[in-house]
Amino acid sequence: MNTLRGESVAPGIAVGPVHLRGYDDDEIGVTRIAADQVAAELERLRTAVLQSLAQIEEIRGKQQGQLGEAELRIFDAQIAYLGDPTFVAEIEHQVVQERLAVRAAVKTIYAKYDRIFQLVENEILRRRASDLRDVATRVLRNLTSGETSARPAPTGRYVLAARKLTTADMFNLQAEGVDAIVAEEGGMSSHAAILARGMGIPTLTGIRGLPRVLREGAVVVVDADQGELRADLTEAELTQFTDRAQTWKAHQKQAPDAAVRHELRDGTAIEILGSCGSLGEAEMARTFGLHGVGVFRTELAFLADRRRPTEDDLLEQYRKVLAANAGKPVNFRLLDVAASAFWAEPKDAERNPALGRRGVRGLLANQDVLRMQLRAILRAAADCESVGVLVPFVTSVMDLQRVKAIVIEERLALRKAKTPVAGSLRVAPVVEVPVAALSIGALAVESDFLVLAIDDLQAYLLAADRDNSTVRDYHELAHPAVFETLARIAKEAARLDKDVVLFGESAADPQRLPFYVGAGFRCFSIAPVRLRKLLKVMRRYSSEECRRLAARVLEAPRAVDVQRVLVTVETD
Repeated sequence: MNTLRGESVAPGIAVGPVHLRGYDDDEIGVTRIAADQVAAELERLRTAVLQSLAQIEEIRGKQQGQLGEAELRIFDAQIAYLGDPTFVAEIEHQVVQERLAVRAAVKTIYAKYDRIFQLVENEILRRRASDLRDVATRVLRNLTSGETSARPAPTGRYVLAARKLTTADMFNLQAEGVDAIVAEEGGMSSHAAILARGMGIPTLTGIRGLPRVLREGAVVVVDADQGELRADLTEAELTQFTDRAQTWKAHQKQAPDAAVRHELRDGTAIEILGSCGSLGEAEMARTFGLHGVGVFRTELAFLADRRRPTEDDLLEQYRKVLAANAGKPVNFRLLDVAASAFWAEPKDAERNPALGRRGVRGLLANQDVLRMQLRAILRAAADCESVGVLVPFVTSVMDLQRVKAIVIEERLALRKAKTPVAGSLRVAPVVEVPVAALSIGALAVESDFLVLAIDDLQAYLLAADRDNSTVRDYHELAHPAVFETLARIAKEAARLDKDVVLFGESAADPQRLPFYVGAGFRCFSIAPVRLRKLLKVMRRYSSEECRRLAARVLEAPRAVDVQRVLVTVETD
């Protein structure tokens, strides 16, 4: 069995024959046409654009009941791009002025957007460039579909393998047959990844040279839970993974028993909340019996549309999220993107947005969006209790104090306007940078509770980007300093009697769960689909056993010693 490591962007496991899509595009050369062929090529373009529009509208209609409104607006944005005369005019210019065949013209524009996607550091511009690239890809597919050089998709279920994770490849004519996706490029935050998670399609990215390691039609296993692609399986291995895939698919159709208590073997209560980015995920959190929404990521409303949302748009979405979890706590994380995504001119683009005016820095520098979000949350929570506001990228107590002051100002203004508002909002910092972890005591005193973003904190501590496949081993390193930092945060929060919510993909790691509990953490915010594995581990351990395991981890001098302790955890 040949096993390749990738980056999981949507969990799950699937088995099926491979279909390589998009690699035929590499064979499109710079083909010139004669003057009398221009009209015919332009007509082909118009037909492909209309066909692409019809496909996206059909897909949106089919997904209407399956995806949340924010995810559906991704399709609206692509429809808008196809209807944008500037986009089509760029392609027509290549045909008319440069005398390029229409497929070559589209590929030229495709390459232009691809360069933007590769070079621009601004996350919002990257997403928009990605959408434009996806639209160009769909048009190219429709131009290519009638040509013999295009590789036809299988008639049954299959695993889609592509160079880039794009919505165009996910939702092509035969997309309903896609059981899993593996791509060479594409990150956690792309629109295609968001849709893959929303639709429950196991997805891996970051595996290079797929045509060299996969044969068209060969049966493979996409194990996105473990971040692995497996090929060249024996009959016994194929049977084993097929059984696992069928079990996973059956579980997806049936939510966990909402009545199951979230506790350790000895009855120690554990609070499990949902990490959500859309209304659909918030509703899933309720269906799965989670205790509420620990972190609701508010970015999608700003990213899924070319138009910036209004206060009423946000109010409607937030009300629906609260209604989906009626009576349970919901914490809204304020917009966490680089400020230049909304306010800066291209000439002012930051050299390193990840360490620039992102999160609370950008919001405080441009308070119109911050105040709009806070007003929407205050209005949505008028009849609710236990609604929290999470402040991202906090580095000092002053960040928290300034946001709290603005909450008070906006509440008073709304009350003067006779607008119903929440009596109070619980405010918490998102602890994700080392300086916040080192200042945890001061932050805890100023906040109602704490949210610890483990993935980001680990990335900063280890100086390794979790979305960069070339340094994945560094990010996944079980470094003693990471565990020592977590334990110190838990101890300080307990001393000050402040709750801590663990948030991130690593918070749902079954192998690390006993350490977290043993270190003193009792509240987790996870993707709803990760619940089953955590419950399985929880039922096997007592609080005392977790405490002893945590002590062993904290005594381990090297990463390899920490890993030796963690591998003893029973997760299957």
